[in-house]
Amino acid sequence: MKRRVKQGKNKKRKLSKAKELERAKRTEEVKRSNPSVDERESWKAATSRAMGVKVHDNARLIKESMKKEKRKKEKNKGKWKERVETQEKMKEEKQRKRKENIVGRINEKKMRKIAKREKKLMRPGFEGRKEGFITPE
Repeated sequence: MKRRVKQGKNKKRKLSKAKELERAKRTEEVKRSNPSVDERESWKAATSRAMGVKVHDNARLIKESMKKEKRKKEKNKGKWKERVETQEKMKEEKQRKRKENIVGRINEKKMRKIAKREKKLMRPGFEGRKEGFITPE
C-alpha cells in the first residue's frame, strides 16, 4: 500500500515583524560578544540566501518595514472612514429625498381632492355655489 505524504507539513509559520526584530537584535548582540558565532551566523545567512530563502537579520530594515506597514494601515483606515462617511451622507440624502417625495405626493393628492370638490360645487342645478340668496331682501 502506498501512503500519500502531505507536503508542507514541516513548514514553519512566518514570524511577526516584532518577533523578527527582537530576534535580529538578539543575534546582533551575540555577534558583537562572540566572533565565532558571528562567522557561523553569517555563513548560515549566506547559504539560506543562496537557496532563495529570505533572511530577516537587519534590524534597521525590519523597523522601516514595520513603519511602512503602519503608515499603510493608517492610510487605509482613513480611506475606509471616508468611504463610510460618504455612504452615510448618500443614505441620508436618499432618505430626505424620499421623505420630500412622499410629502409632495400627499399634498398633490389633497389638492386633487379639493379641486374635484370645487369642480363638483360649481355645477348649477345640483346645489352648486350660491352667490347669495335668490330673493333679495
